[in-house]
Amino acid sequence: MNFEQHDSLFIPADQEQVDRERKKAKELKRSQWWKNQLGHGTCHYCKRRFHPKDLTMDHVNPLVRGGRTSRSNCVPSCSECNEHKKNWPAETFRAWLEENYNTTYE
Repeated sequence: MNFEQHDSLFIPADQEQVDRERKKAKELKRSQWWKNQLGHGTCHYCKRRFHPKDLTMDHVNPLVRGGRTSRSNCVPSCSECNEHKKNWPAETFRAWLEENYNTTYE
């Protein structure tokens, strides 16, 4: 299934829920757990190494698709991957990365 097909099935989350989750994300970014995640310096998607300040928080299951701010759903992402992924489901973005950048996932 390609991105366009995913989008035809897409029903946006309630804006109030998205706002609540964004507030939680700000809190999570201040946690020691998140600082440890950044300390590895690796983008979850492209696996390239970055200075921790150059990594952003990405929700694997996007907030607008009903994702939550939790340790199991938040990963460090370089700004390039985060910008390309936008609101795509992680599987769709990984397939796009593999096709366009010859990146494979185990």
